[in-house]
Amino acid sequence: MALLLALGLVAVTVSVVLGGPTVRLDDIVLSATPGRGNGPVVPDVLTLLVVDIATPALCVAAVAAVSAALCLHRGRWAPLALSGPALALLTGTVLLGKSVIPRSGPVAREMASDLGYYPSGHTATALVCAGLLAEIASRKWPGRRRQAWAAAAAWTLLVAASLLWLHFHWLSDVVGSMFLGSLLLWLLLRWPLRLGPRVAPGAGHGAGHGADHGDAPGVDPGVGSGVDPGADPRVGPQTRHGDPSAGR
Repeated sequence: MALLLALGLVAVTVSVVLGGPTVRLDDIVLSATPGRGNGPVVPDVLTLLVVDIATPALCVAAVAAVSAALCLHRGRWAPLALSGPALALLTGTVLLGKSVIPRSGPVAREMASDLGYYPSGHTATALVCAGLLAEIASRKWPGRRRQAWAAAAAWTLLVAASLLWLHFHWLSDVVGSMFLGSLLLWLLLRWPLRLGPRVAPGAGHGAGHGADHGDAPGVDPGVGSGVDPGADPRVGPQTRHGDPSAGR
């Protein structure tokens, strides 16, 4: 999966730099969307609200605050050990791409910046931050894992659609950021770092004294075995239950 994500990111990036097929798709999506102030009022206001909430600085601050709160609550640094590297890699790769690829936006006056527009910082940040929160939530409530990741995916798509609706980014900016964000999450959570399990409550501390010796925590070794834990171990189970042949 990591290889496929990396190949997708490279393909989109090369197409953007060389003016490949993605440029034609960019123009098609641009002509199919109204742009800020040119469409219905309600969608315009809602998409602007989504983009404002998805501001990278705000998303990073929110994830950092949640991670720090969990660290203080649990007395463990695992949440920050996950979110810290993820946010650092996210910020570094997005800024590197914007610095190296001098790409203008669909409407320059909308999002004036000295940096390029590729990749989309809003999209990549929304995906990675929502993914981190989904991983933390699913480790705390394993039964809600699908719902947590579905919510993260829905939020990312909503942010991407809002950017395209308002003409704040090209389609290829958004797609490239999705490949980038997905690749970062995969490398951090699945392979090779596998930081996700460290966030689980009690990870690294053992589930109890019995678990260290192969017993189920909190379960009396004698329960369900037909053996009375307090009985004389030299006497067989049938003898203790009154076998008439006992003692012969």
